[in-house]
Amino acid sequence: MKIVMAANWWYRRGGLGSVMFDEAEWLTRRSHDVIPFASAHPANEVTPWAGYFPSFRETSGIGAGEPPHRRLKTAARLVHNVEAAERFDALVREVKPDLVHLHNTVRQLSPSILGVARRHRVPVVMTLHDYGLVCPQGQLYKAERAACTPPNCVRGNVVHAVVNRCVKRSLAGSVLAATEHLIHRSLGLYVDRVDTFVTPSRFLRDRIAEARLSSVRVRVVVNGLPDAPPASPVPRSGGHVLFAGRLAREKGLDVLLEAARRTPQVRYTIAGDGPLRSVLAGRASANVRFVGHQGGDQLRELLDRAVASVVPSTWFENAPLTVLEAMRSGRPVIASRIGGHEEMLEHGGGTLVPVADVGGLASAVASLWTDRDAATRLGAEAREVFVRKYRIDTHMERLLTVYAEALGG
Repeated sequence: MKIVMAANWWYRRGGLGSVMFDEAEWLTRRSHDVIPFASAHPANEVTPWAGYFPSFRETSGIGAGEPPHRRLKTAARLVHNVEAAERFDALVREVKPDLVHLHNTVRQLSPSILGVARRHRVPVVMTLHDYGLVCPQGQLYKAERAACTPPNCVRGNVVHAVVNRCVKRSLAGSVLAATEHLIHRSLGLYVDRVDTFVTPSRFLRDRIAEARLSSVRVRVVVNGLPDAPPASPVPRSGGHVLFAGRLAREKGLDVLLEAARRTPQVRYTIAGDGPLRSVLAGRASANVRFVGHQGGDQLRELLDRAVASVVPSTWFENAPLTVLEAMRSGRPVIASRIGGHEEMLEHGGGTLVPVADVGGLASAVASLWTDRDAATRLGAEAREVFVRKYRIDTHMERLLTVYAEALGG
């Protein structure tokens, strides 16, 4: 089978990039042809198909500081990227794929490539890694302050995103994102051109259902990771409690730092980078150390010395890989009760605490730090759940079923 895998970039960037590359590698090893299509990002992996990639444009500060004529041009590109459509058309004519699998096209490729796929009668599957289909900001995180409860824009009224300045607290950026979202939604540029949407959690599937979008077919396919031997046993003494992730407001690090202050007997390691690193490091107590971004073997070594992994997010996490990485290593997870966390731990392997509850988080950490037998039992439980439910082979068998359904349709 020939599969064009399309995304805004073609390298391992965050959870989305990891899922996409793991899928591509699994498919390739089983004799399927995976053809990438992405913007020409400077960090892209080398690929013989790069000549088809449209130009990349930085959008992190989109809409801010641009003159009106430039802002209009930017807005038009967000809605319909002509260059991406033309280059995608050339690729499809060359490859003649059986199926297109989208991971993320917002702000770069745009839904313009979906019109091309439809013209060539190529079925499309799209994995939703965030809430972009129902939220202009993509995270259901209001004004970078708190989870959007109830989710205000889900039913299509994007005024909330503008009033709350949900995109980087910028009025211009929020207006641009809200306009883009409204056009995409009102014209059905995604909903009417994608055969099947894939969500990694039931929580995201249910938000799509709340939106009452017509013609939407959604299938839940939980994320998976390549299997690896579990880490060494939970240390009987010493060790640390590990946070691994982006250092951003929605990750609940202010809650974690206050919990650390209340548990001076516990050692905490924070692995990751992001916009708040210097601020957080300046506020941290003596029992917290920051080690920067860690991946691959480095992260595995940190998990090897961990008593537990902590995920105190304050936004509606979808299906974070950091939870799966801890479970794969046989480490218990202490997570906030929000978004997809509940279903990831519904069969055991961790502890859920109320969102932004400093006392609850501190108590859960202190309990496992003191009771290493309980940490060991929960860690073994987490590993068993991972093996049964979250290995990449299980994920891909479910995804192939979705592919077959889209091809049959």
